[in-house]
Amino acid sequence: MSLRSAIYARQSLDRTGEGAAVDRQVADCQAIADRRGWVVVETITDNDMSASTGKPRPGYQKLLSLMRSRSVDAVIVWHVDRLTRRLVDLEEVITICETTGVRLATVTGDIDLGTDTGRMLARILASVARGEVERKGVRQRRANEQRAADGRMGWTRRPFGYDRQDGEIVVVEPEAKALEQAAETILAGGTLAAGVRMLDSTGLTTTAGKPWNVTSLRRALLNPRYAGRVSHRGADVTEGKWPVILPGDVQERLSEKLRDVKRRLQQGTEVKYLLSGLARCGRCGAVMFATSAAVKGRRYRIYRCLSCYLTRRADLVDEVVEGVVIARLSRPDAADLFAEDEDVPALRAECAELRGRRDDLAGLLADGLLSASAVRERSQALTQRINGLEDQISRALGESPVTALAAADDVGAAWEAMPLRSRKQVVDLLMTVTILPVGKGQRFTPEQVQIEWRQP
Repeated sequence: MSLRSAIYARQSLDRTGEGAAVDRQVADCQAIADRRGWVVVETITDNDMSASTGKPRPGYQKLLSLMRSRSVDAVIVWHVDRLTRRLVDLEEVITICETTGVRLATVTGDIDLGTDTGRMLARILASVARGEVERKGVRQRRANEQRAADGRMGWTRRPFGYDRQDGEIVVVEPEAKALEQAAETILAGGTLAAGVRMLDSTGLTTTAGKPWNVTSLRRALLNPRYAGRVSHRGADVTEGKWPVILPGDVQERLSEKLRDVKRRLQQGTEVKYLLSGLARCGRCGAVMFATSAAVKGRRYRIYRCLSCYLTRRADLVDEVVEGVVIARLSRPDAADLFAEDEDVPALRAECAELRGRRDDLAGLLADGLLSASAVRERSQALTQRINGLEDQISRALGESPVTALAAADDVGAAWEAMPLRSRKQVVDLLMTVTILPVGKGQRFTPEQVQIEWRQP
């Protein structure tokens, strides 16, 4: 009897992008169909996709649809673990096969899911596959920790600016030069967009073959790899054993530039609303954004939390915040309170000392005196302190509109004359604004806006 069959093939990681392993699976499955006289009506592949993470696989979902609709009588796979490595997914396949009568054939031998013995065998094979995934994950994590402690670079996709040659990591000169030029553009006062245009003019793409954008360029310029540093799971670990493209002091200055609040607020689209992207939701802590909504038949601009949908009228919240800012900066001692009078060399020296302490964690990890989780926790705490100091340096190096307001004869008039972008910067530098949840139908009061002053 000629059965309508579907071939399904999958591999988790395709390093070359050629799909050779999938092609071999398809060829072996086709051979089975030919020997049995089955007609292959669909050949479905999921290349470079894992079956153990639970993430959607388009081909797999299409296969299940064909099985449920009885569009095929049999499914051919190379092995059960090509179909799934999760028992929960296998149970779904078993249920479909029991309901529709679809047969499952594999290159390594048929499995009759219509019998208890066949189902037991399929579950055993899926359990074995799942166990191997977990053991592989443990081995890989340990290998990654050891590689980081040894100062070696690892990558899944070749990083821009580097390649391997005879087992050694070497610099790709045209890419490294372009990255250096992008860094020079930023340090000279240029924008990330200008850096992207410069990279585009060279004809260079990311190593994924995609055009550069401001996000990918910013991520590259601040990646510790280019300063010869090893990071593991977000923690700085030790000095790397490969050539440096962007020296550490260059990355420090880039960090100061790119983390500068004033710079961030000056770039991007036109600023329209004072607290959009700044205000915090008092229910879930997420950032709130401005949008429009109808309130009692009238349309108002509101601040909305995109996570839990807490809302509050923007004009009422803005009025409270603006009143507090003007009152605070109208005080006689305001100029002294908020003057940016920082000892930048001292701040940089403190940053260097904290980075040294962070570097020392690598030795403790290598000697087995601290676990990887402990190193990561301490490294993240030090990194947070370093970032705070870098923010202070950024504010000290730039002209703060807070200082200009505090020095004005009429703070209210100066505030009204100030561009909205600068007002937004003042709020971001001075305070954290949280909009508190209230009972349904309760009228707005200033107490629903919580203001926490940042340390000057």
